[in-house]
Amino acid sequence: MNKSRWLTVALLVSIAVNLLLAGIFVGRVISGGPGPERMPSQLGWMIRHLDEPTRELLRPEMLEHNKRVGPLRKQMRRAQQTFNRQLLDVAIDSEAMSQSLAKLRRTSDEYQTEMHEMMLLIIPKLDEQQRKRVLSTIRRGPDRPRGPDRPPRRNGDRKQ
Repeated sequence: MNKSRWLTVALLVSIAVNLLLAGIFVGRVISGGPGPERMPSQLGWMIRHLDEPTRELLRPEMLEHNKRVGPLRKQMRRAQQTFNRQLLDVAIDSEAMSQSLAKLRRTSDEYQTEMHEMMLLIIPKLDEQQRKRVLSTIRRGPDRPRGPDRPPRRNGDRKQ
């Protein structure tokens, strides 16, 4: 390619990037800002249906909780991946699989304990109506989109 073609391509890329950035800026101005900050995923799903002042009150503790529980989730994932690899090995090593499952169990217990401790910090800060809302959300579980891989509700399943 000659210099004039490179210059044209560079100009078009520059214009495209500038239009993208301008679109983002205009979109934020029109919508009134960046939008509500997402709650941390570990327990955020449980309280995201509460009113904004309550969520803001709990947000710092939830973010701190995420810092503690994130490494535990990674450890659980690694332990599960190790077990999965061992499960597919040609030569099964029962002792190694037993150790992997024990590690997965320990990590899962630590994770569950951390989640319960966080709930013990959150729940007392809620009024009775908010606790009822949390209970309803816990019963329903995290919101997940329905898709072809999700089974339809059975007659006995309650929709909350």
